[in-house]
Amino acid sequence: MGMAESKGSVTSTQIQQLMDAAKAMKPQLRARAAQAEADRAIPQETIEEFRQAGFLKILQPKKYGGYELPPQVLMDVIYEVASACGSSGWTLAVLGLHQWEVQLLPDEAMDTIWGEDPEVLLSSAYAPTCEVQPVEGGYLLTGKWPYSSGCDHAQWAIVGGLRPPANPGEPPVHCGFFVPRTEYQILDEWKTMGLAGTGSNTLQMEQVFVPEHMHHPIFSAAPTPPEHVSPIYKIPFGLVFVDALSSTVHGIAQGVLDQSVERNQARLGAMDNSKYADNPDVHRYIAETEFVIRSARSLRRENQQAAYDAACEGRELSETYRARHLWESGKSVHACAEAIGRLYSVSGAHTIFEGDSLQRAFRDCQAGVTHMAFNFNLHGRNYGGMLMGHPNTLTFI
Repeated sequence: MGMAESKGSVTSTQIQQLMDAAKAMKPQLRARAAQAEADRAIPQETIEEFRQAGFLKILQPKKYGGYELPPQVLMDVIYEVASACGSSGWTLAVLGLHQWEVQLLPDEAMDTIWGEDPEVLLSSAYAPTCEVQPVEGGYLLTGKWPYSSGCDHAQWAIVGGLRPPANPGEPPVHCGFFVPRTEYQILDEWKTMGLAGTGSNTLQMEQVFVPEHMHHPIFSAAPTPPEHVSPIYKIPFGLVFVDALSSTVHGIAQGVLDQSVERNQARLGAMDNSKYADNPDVHRYIAETEFVIRSARSLRRENQQAAYDAACEGRELSETYRARHLWESGKSVHACAEAIGRLYSVSGAHTIFEGDSLQRAFRDCQAGVTHMAFNFNLHGRNYGGMLMGHPNTLTFI
């Protein structure tokens, strides 16, 4: 089953319009990238352009004005956006992904979030770095959650916590708790060498009550969606999450490649005035980098398509497949970072000056690969072990 309907259908036309909008937006995103880095947040103007283009509706349920398109569509849009501005791509990935996650909540919770304003956005910080205290009707949360990308543009946050076991001897359950902006503080702590424009600041709350219906288990414990919902909401949580973020890093790498090709057309050697456009070593690095990025993107699209097809057909993906999917996602991201590192090494000393756009993209890529979702050593050991007959060791799956 394909990602979209037949050529010429409303869905195909809509997807093409979204892709055209993403590509048309790239010049202004490039122009704002330096300011986004300096402000440590992407401009509100960019968020409004995302809204107007429909990017933030791609995964949102139709009931609330969304498009309910396959995650692949959002990932392709993210790739284009990130090739122009890494921070903008990462922020879109996070905010766009959460429009999908809300569907995992009961109807009452979705109405609480979007009933009055379907334009509401959500940021997140999934690490269970808090105290979760069960009380009548829900839970009290106290703690700090770092790395909440796009939080300045969000009206709600999804924060991670370990829900205490219902019965003695059972393990706690990693959950996402949905909290309105009025209930938490944003601590201005995001001062980083890369992806600075994501504004991934720390959230803090003290004894905040979260009603029972405003939370759900996440990752491997995520609830099974009702039969009547669109297949896009039946793809495993972790596979949508990791592919949205990997699309960003793939796109950032493409941006480095694009700039390198463009600059080397007219670049001359400082010592001998030779043309870099004629340098065979530059040719090889460019070819190798393109190969890695194309391979990474193709593999991500193939894996995401397989997950979508399984959801459409009502098939459950095997544990081994899910482990491989996560391993390949993490490995592809690190391969892109390594490839552009080699390309950057022949980009010239002029790129080390502050404000250089190629340098910014290089730093953004190096920052992106540090995300816990891309721990390819962890995923590689797990998947390789499973191929050798060992059991899965990761709850993320």
